[in-house]
Amino acid sequence: MQLFPYQPRTNQQVIMGTIQRTLQERGHFVFESGTGSGKTVCALSSVIDYALKTNKKILYTTRTNSQQRQVILETRAIKKHHFDEKILAVAMQGRNNMCLLADQDEEISSGTSEELSKYCSRQKKKALTKKNEGCHYFRNIVNKQEKVKESIDWIKQNLPTAEEFIDYCQKAHLCPYELNKQLIKDSLLVVVPYIYIFEKNIRTMLLDWMGISEDDIILIVDEAHNLPNYLRDLYSAQCSMWMLTSCAREAEHFGNPSLAQGKTTVKAFCDTLIELLTQLRDTYVYGILEDSLRKTSYSKEDALIPTHELETELLSRLNITSKHLNDIVIDLLAYGEKIREYREHQGKLPRSYLYKLGVFLEFWTNLEMSEYLKLVVDGGAGKNPRIEAYCLDPSLAAGIIRRFHSSIHMSGTLEPLEEYRDSLGLPPSTELVNLPSPFSKDHLRILYASDVTTKYNDMIKDESMVQRMWNYIADISNNTKRNTMVFFPSFNIINTFRSQHNFSDIKRDLYIEQQHMSQTEIMDLVADFKSCAKHPNGATLFSVMGGRISEGMDFPEDQLEIAIIVGIPYPKPTARQKGLQNYYEHKFNKGWEYTVTAPTARKMLQSIGRLIRNENDVGVALILDRRAGRFTRYIREMKHTQDPVKDTKTFLQRTQTTISP
Repeated sequence: MQLFPYQPRTNQQVIMGTIQRTLQERGHFVFESGTGSGKTVCALSSVIDYALKTNKKILYTTRTNSQQRQVILETRAIKKHHFDEKILAVAMQGRNNMCLLADQDEEISSGTSEELSKYCSRQKKKALTKKNEGCHYFRNIVNKQEKVKESIDWIKQNLPTAEEFIDYCQKAHLCPYELNKQLIKDSLLVVVPYIYIFEKNIRTMLLDWMGISEDDIILIVDEAHNLPNYLRDLYSAQCSMWMLTSCAREAEHFGNPSLAQGKTTVKAFCDTLIELLTQLRDTYVYGILEDSLRKTSYSKEDALIPTHELETELLSRLNITSKHLNDIVIDLLAYGEKIREYREHQGKLPRSYLYKLGVFLEFWTNLEMSEYLKLVVDGGAGKNPRIEAYCLDPSLAAGIIRRFHSSIHMSGTLEPLEEYRDSLGLPPSTELVNLPSPFSKDHLRILYASDVTTKYNDMIKDESMVQRMWNYIADISNNTKRNTMVFFPSFNIINTFRSQHNFSDIKRDLYIEQQHMSQTEIMDLVADFKSCAKHPNGATLFSVMGGRISEGMDFPEDQLEIAIIVGIPYPKPTARQKGLQNYYEHKFNKGWEYTVTAPTARKMLQSIGRLIRNENDVGVALILDRRAGRFTRYIREMKHTQDPVKDTKTFLQRTQTTISP
């Protein structure tokens, strides 16, 4: 409490007290607390206090770079409230964000962490050995020690965000990445993206810079509901048609040597894989046994393939043995490495698709099948199919957590907490706490309508269903004059409304999120929508649940007062989803709850969470689907409405009267 920079609320005292006990017991703590409840500052105040007293260090990990900003700002507030020169925090990002050379070159900025590491090493070597060559930002780090010292003093005094830090280094002509490395060893708190913790090579590098063992580190995981899926993706691997055609072009450009002592050539092997990938897609996704699926409520996107189908077909088509296939993988890795070295000497990104293919095949042929699915996926609208080894078990990557002194996991939407604990393989003794929102329940009304649904079969039977949903959206938009966000389960549902209705029915500004918008375009769209809060009629924004707008963006006060949720965002019944459900049913006997119900509820709660961000916010959430009643365990304050438009208007008018000064 000594470090907490604000007047604490009851829930915040509970959070900090539990964190203190967890740290003293070297345990793990998972908690859910509503948006705006001060999770970040509570965690930081408690952990910084303990770390200062016990000579520990803190790794605070976030899913995205944008979430790092709040961590730095709260640490500034703590240091201002309780000055201690040991409170030094740095925000670390990947080279593609921190490298000033990458900022000037699109190809370099697209590199993987491994490619950029190799590129950076060569640039540094040239800067040290050749005049006027290599990275001059790094050369200045080495040669301008007074400037470096001046910069470090400025950083320790100001605790800049990552964006402020990079901007400062650019003006000072210093490498942000290298300067951060010098700061990390003296930092009490290091803020990093998830990959710095859960990718083994990057984590080893980070711990070397910090000069500390895992046992002396306290881990904080922010927006923890994202972590299990992130780890599944991190430990999965795929090989697409685009990658294989890139491999074939690479062989044409750099040469076409033989593989496995003349059993085939690089180009012939790539062509065989291209043919095989097409056949796997046609057989298992579009095959004759699947024709009936074309008439059902969804188009099939993926399919399981037999465990050794790919290898068996390769052996047959190339007339080789398993040993020859292993030799081909080794040869691909060796040839790809030569291509990477050649490109590196040319001053280019050390990239080879043939090397990546070798890595993928080595991974694919040595999988532990009890923890993975082998899939063929019809990606890119049928133009870019891929084979994929999908990781079912995020605990494969999360084992590192138990080696830290303690860990704190927090989110506004994490129920059921047992699922999160079990998925990551945290110990049974992990403390699980769900705290209610600190804000008055009178400020938020959650309603659901029972005369509509986006369930496909019901929409087919009742042709008026879509029209009724559209009428609710248009009537609320036109009659409330409050900024309104409409969240759809997918972009396809948005397109369904676009094709069947005239968006001009909405008589005010309408903004529509598009599937392939860049981050800059998204931010501009949101800024324009927010500005309409001051307009007499407000505005409406169409978005998707689980997208970039529904998570992590703040819309305080009148910037958003109504959230309409169109349908229930159940996961698609893909082969991947069914495999995940079966895995969790076998492992925990809770397949449906852990892989369907809980993720669906989280998506809805994330969207609802955009409404109330502080004690002055007021909002109405309306769920347009009769199936919402199934989620009362997660959305406890939800009420049925027979007149959504009237009840929405009445609530907003009443709260405006009672809350206004």
